[in-house]
Parts: sequence; C-alpha cells; structure tokens
Amino acid sequence: MRKIIVSAISFVFLSSAAFAQEDDDASTPGAAKCPAVQASTIFVPDKTGSRQDGSATKISKTHDVAEEQGWNYHDLQVYIEDGDLQGFFITYTREHPCNNK
Repeated sequence: MRKIIVSAISFVFLSSAAFAQEDDDASTPGAAKCPAVQASTIFVPDKTGSRQDGSATKISKTHDVAEEQGWNYHDLQVYIEDGDLQGFFITYTREHPCNNK
C-alpha cells in the first residue's frame, strides 16, 4: 500500500513539473518572457484598541485605493509580535503592464 502512495505522489510531482515547463518560441530566441501578473505586498499598521480609525476602516480604505489603481486583493496576513497586534500584510495582484500591448 505504501508503494502505491509513494508512486502516486511521485507521479503528481513529475507530471506537474512537465506542465510547468514553458513553451520556447523559436522565432524570438533569447527574448524575455513577460510574467502574467505582478504582485505587491503592503503593510497596514494598526494601533490596538483604536476605535475611531480601526482595522476594518484602514483595510477598507487600502482596498479602495488599490482597486482604483487596478490591483486585485489576493491575501491578508495578520502580523502579531509578542502577543500584540502590529498590523496587516496585504498582497494585491494585477496583470503585468507588458501584457497590455
């Protein structure tokens, strides 16, 4: 049973590696390929206990500004240091500008 599981896992990794290889364009040797997307991660600081300008308000404002600039929300991670909330790391993505030709 263990050999079957190991074989199945190996097959998944090997087949995913084959699909991950990029197709080289022979007509433009050495040309740099444009990445599909670009990502940006920003830090939104937070003062624990602040009710006037709390976390939800700061994050919502950050999302609004990012969307105006063409960014799409991707991920949010809470940053806690020594048991205290310090802020949030928010990652946004958008189509890479070289794809807009």
